Amino acid sequence: MAKKKKKTKTEKREIRLRKARQWITTYNGSPKNITKSYRKRFHLDITTAIKDLQAIGVKFTQDYLDAVKKNEEERIKQKHLLKEEKKLQDADFYGDLSDDNFAFIAGYTSGGAPYGTTWKELGIEPYAPYEELVEAYEQRMILNLLESDDQYEDLDFLEQDEDLDLLDMEYDEDDDFD
Repeated sequence: MAKKKKKTKTEKREIRLRKARQWITTYNGSPKNITKSYRKRFHLDITTAIKDLQAIGVKFTQDYLDAVKKNEEERIKQKHLLKEEKKLQDADFYGDLSDDNFAFIAGYTSGGAPYGTTWKELGIEPYAPYEELVEAYEQRMILNLLESDDQYEDLDFLEQDEDLDLLDMEYDEDDDFD
């Protein structure tokens, strides 16, 4: 079986434009909504949709093109602001409790070296989103519980040590434990 050759952007655009010429002849919506309909039909962003429609002969006023450009620039600006805000929130969340090596710094040795849980132990990238961090900690806790059950499963230290027969002691109400 032969491999399929991937189409380049130019080839994809030519195919889309050919289909767009057929689509526009059957389009029966209002001229005001042609861009929106084209975007929905071909799953495009607004600037690409306008370029395609201009390529097949649709005319737009300069005011409309300027307004679209301004709105798109504002949308991109807002998207970047939200991304930066999220980044700052994550940085505030991590604060002094983590660094490039440690996801959680439990404390510092007398020499000043940090100790705690590393990003590598959690299996996630440094400064991962909060959701990933929580999920990694939950998985880590489950693994720790499973490991601790295995460690003590075969030990019968309470039965072997006579000094630890605390469970068999009788309790008198008169006894004072103060």
